[in-house]
Amino acid sequence: MKLLTQARDLQRRKARECHQRFVAEGLRTVETLLASPLEVYGLLVTAELGGDPRGAALLEMAAARGIPVQSVSESELASAADTETPQGVLAIAAIPAAEILAPEGAARFLVLDALQDPGNVGTVIRTAAALGVTATLALPGTVDLWNGKVVRSSMGALFHHPVCALSWEDLAGFLARHGVALWAADMDGDPLPDVATGVLPERIALVVSNEGSGLSPHVAAAVARRLSIPMDPMVESLNVAVATSIVLYALRVASPPAQSS
Repeated sequence: MKLLTQARDLQRRKARECHQRFVAEGLRTVETLLASPLEVYGLLVTAELGGDPRGAALLEMAAARGIPVQSVSESELASAADTETPQGVLAIAAIPAAEILAPEGAARFLVLDALQDPGNVGTVIRTAAALGVTATLALPGTVDLWNGKVVRSSMGALFHHPVCALSWEDLAGFLARHGVALWAADMDGDPLPDVATGVLPERIALVVSNEGSGLSPHVAAAVARRLSIPMDPMVESLNVAVATSIVLYALRVASPPAQSS
């Protein structure tokens, strides 16, 4: 399949799942992708890209890795892009194998419970990578982790931070086998400062959920502890990405997890 045709097709979730490939758009995202270990199948570029020093350097990176580059018109690139301004470059790459490795020693997992906003999900993944989370796990109802906006919002974190979409049954089995405590961020939970100053389990999976719907019933029933962020009563809630950052940082400072390789 030609690169342009494939890039257009990969805008659909079913195509990404079928081919196990995704699209990355924009200079910064593609630069980060080329510097990562992920397999890149090809680039679509416009003529203007090579005239820019940064674009020229990107093309040199692609050439050094032996990655095919196909020149297209601006209108052709736009037809395959998810954004209005793809900055003259688009890449097709392999979705890495999704598997949860058994933790060795301390571990922190982040569980996404039906998070549907791709910008939030990308930001949460970037935060998880920055704060030493072992892996991010997405339950059904969560937006596709390789959606174009998720990829862009993650700012390259998806290219090195382990992520996996799985069923609740598979997650529950994994947690039970490896002694991982299931905690959740929840407005009615224990105050975060009290929790963070106490003794924490060696392995924790923190669930964050849709702001409007809250925890899914089956997840809520399995959670061992809930954490809340003390806030001014005039503020009803925080954006899920902001709340996740606060909780992950507090848990990291309290008891840093072992860094994933």
